[in-house]
Amino acid sequence: MITLTVGCNFDPSLIEDILYLNTLSKNVQIKELYGSDRDSHLLTARPKYRIPHIEQQDFENYIRQLKNIGISFNYTMNAPYLGNKRQLLAIKDNIAEKVNYLADIGVEIITISNPLLAEIIREKNEKIKIAISTITHIDTITQTKILYERYKINKVYNNILKNRSIKFLANFQAYCNQNNIELSLIANEFCSNTSLDSKSTTHCIFRDSCFLFHSQNETKEDDTLFNGYPMQNCISTRTNKSAWLKSLFIRPEDMKKYSSLGINSYKITGRTGTTKYIKTIAEAYIKEEWNDNLLSLWKPLETILNEQDELEFKQPVFIDNSKLNGFVNHWFDNINHECANELCGETCNHCDSYAERFL
Repeated sequence: MITLTVGCNFDPSLIEDILYLNTLSKNVQIKELYGSDRDSHLLTARPKYRIPHIEQQDFENYIRQLKNIGISFNYTMNAPYLGNKRQLLAIKDNIAEKVNYLADIGVEIITISNPLLAEIIREKNEKIKIAISTITHIDTITQTKILYERYKINKVYNNILKNRSIKFLANFQAYCNQNNIELSLIANEFCSNTSLDSKSTTHCIFRDSCFLFHSQNETKEDDTLFNGYPMQNCISTRTNKSAWLKSLFIRPEDMKKYSSLGINSYKITGRTGTTKYIKTIAEAYIKEEWNDNLLSLWKPLETILNEQDELEFKQPVFIDNSKLNGFVNHWFDNINHECANELCGETCNHCDSYAERFL
């Protein structure tokens, strides 16, 4: 069975939507929601204004209702920067107290990106599960081995850079199987590449900066400083179809390809989106089908500031998702092919030629 982890905005109606969505397929099921509350915004990789406020009693009731329908909750403490060591020492006991509180109310797992947070958690709580965020940059299987042996981690969100590294993923899944670790791939993330000319595209050079500012910014005004750095620097370069194909997304239709590697866990991004958006995208992955613009699987960056309905946003490019069947075969048929080893647009032009031939 394929399982999904879906973003949570704490809308009570989302629970009813999850119940409905899990009736649509026996092959794909939502098993987990993830998110955080505004009170702990400094611990999460999202600006304060984008995180929903929820009263403590309502939060506890929400977790309880999820458990009643068999859905676990994953609390995100995935900020890459938690303050300097002196500042962190001052709040260490508060973090440990928060972790124990979460465990007491039924939160089963916490996602972290800073290993020091894993040390703080394990010092006070040996039982709560730990997931390693994609922000951590797991580039080697041995990194996971070290994290597992030191902190007894339970889950790893794959580095998006590795989504099309097929040999790596097969070996990574084999290691995780041996140690009862869940390997989960980020599916509908398009904010992962950048370029100067939309031709030579690569894993985003601004990505670490993006998460650092995400975890520290508090207001919309903060996000717009320095001309919207860094997000405006990457979104503005994706001006044609082939540039978007170079984003390391996983379509609903392509999950079965990854199942051939033994991978059956996916994270659906968009926890700060509207309930309508979260439901619509989750449904596409449950049905393993999306009959619309490929780009609409992703919450557009522009809607963060203008608060426009994600599904009504006019995307800069239309890519017919139905014409992408077979696009990822290039990687599955050539398992030693690594985009990181190529000069994109020069020594490899698969995405460019595919867009020219089929789009």
